[in-house]
Amino acid sequence: MTWRWRLLEAECTGCGICADVCPDGAILMTREMPLPAPVSGRCTGCRTCVHECPFEAIVVEAIPGPAVR
Repeated sequence: MTWRWRLLEAECTGCGICADVCPDGAILMTREMPLPAPVSGRCTGCRTCVHECPFEAIVVEAIPGPAVR
């Protein structure tokens, strides 16, 4: 199964906690990017970002079909 995370932009403050705690490097933040961005194919669905986000700004979803790596 393939996973992806989705940002709820209205809730996100750009604090960067999600990128800091993601064990798979699936969330990218830089000084030039005020909001987190996905790194394609890296999300494993662990939901660490969901549990650690104090603003409930991230949703992790399963994508039906074969895993893409």
